[in-house]
Amino acid sequence: MRGFLSSPRRRRRLAWTGGAAIIAAAITFSMIHWSNTSTYKEPPIRYDEPADVVAVPVARDFRVAKKEGVLEVAAAFVDTAVKRVHVERSFDLASPDLKAGYTRRAWATTDIPVQPYPLELAKYKLKGSFTDSVWLQVALFPDRAHKTVPAAVFDIVLRPYGRGRTRHWLVDSWAPAGYQGVPSGPLGGVRDKNGNPVATAVTYESPLKSRWWLLVPMSGFLAAMLVVVGIGARGWWRSSRALKRYKSKYR
Repeated sequence: MRGFLSSPRRRRRLAWTGGAAIIAAAITFSMIHWSNTSTYKEPPIRYDEPADVVAVPVARDFRVAKKEGVLEVAAAFVDTAVKRVHVERSFDLASPDLKAGYTRRAWATTDIPVQPYPLELAKYKLKGSFTDSVWLQVALFPDRAHKTVPAAVFDIVLRPYGRGRTRHWLVDSWAPAGYQGVPSGPLGGVRDKNGNPVATAVTYESPLKSRWWLLVPMSGFLAAMLVVVGIGARGWWRSSRALKRYKSKYR
């Protein structure tokens, strides 16, 4: 009785099938194991230079900054610079770092380093109050003319300038924020007929990093294996049928 590997055709097909499986496995392994080709270099330690020590911010009661008008400055900045209405008025509300390189005339052209938004309502949430800064998270909701624009959340940081009676707050940065939750306090938004702030129930979710992309090479490997197995099964089935026909013909 002839063995399974006695047929040259079977040996060739088995060799091709095994080679394809090894190549598919090698490609999948390289995609997963060496997906990040960047190299990491440890920075050298310089013992002859003083260390850069980051100062830890000192917390401060937010009520002090609130009495100094930090919320009014933030609301005015949102209603002008962000909403792009009378942008020139926001020049005096921005810190020197935020408006560096801009003249008052250049700032009024609306081409400023502040992302615009067609808001109708703004609500804030306190994220941090310190002696040298106040960090607020502001949720913006579009007006009726821009219903297709999704609600957005931004981080706004204000810093104090001056001392004593001349102490005042200026906006130092305005940037998109990723977070979960909705600020509850009104910030220069619209109000109803009774003068109460209008509330809007909207939830926000920050994008989360996922490893589901690893299923892509795995699924490709499984698909390749299925193709290889299918080709091998098809060859075995055809060889088996040919062998049966040969035996039945020459008996």
